Amino acid sequence: MQIKIDNASDRPVYQQIIDQVKRDIAIGRLGRDEKLPTVRQLAGQLAINPNTIAKAYQQLEREGIITTRPGSGTFVANLDSDLSGSVKKRIICDDLERAVVDAFHMQIDSQTLLRWFNEAIGKFNLE
Repeated sequence: MQIKIDNASDRPVYQQIIDQVKRDIAIGRLGRDEKLPTVRQLAGQLAINPNTIAKAYQQLEREGIITTRPGSGTFVANLDSDLSGSVKKRIICDDLERAVVDAFHMQIDSQTLLRWFNEAIGKFNLE
């Protein structure tokens, strides 16, 4: 797992970690039941506070993306998700709303935004 932190980004470091783990799973770099680095290992690799990694892992676990097995470590969860439809909708709609707000402030029109969204869908074979 290769995580890159952008210190110039306005996204908090823990959120960057969450985003990259989710992306790696979505594109197949991380597979179901694959073991993730420990909090200490990843903190050492990224040279950041272990609490930041722990916060990211806790959020990913709350969302059902990863699971912790006591004594064994942290793994990519079985993504046959148990999340309810309303929880899935809230998570996705929150992210989409952030993207729309960013597009508004960057003066990106809706047609361009939709085209980019459709291109992103194509990358992940969601069509």
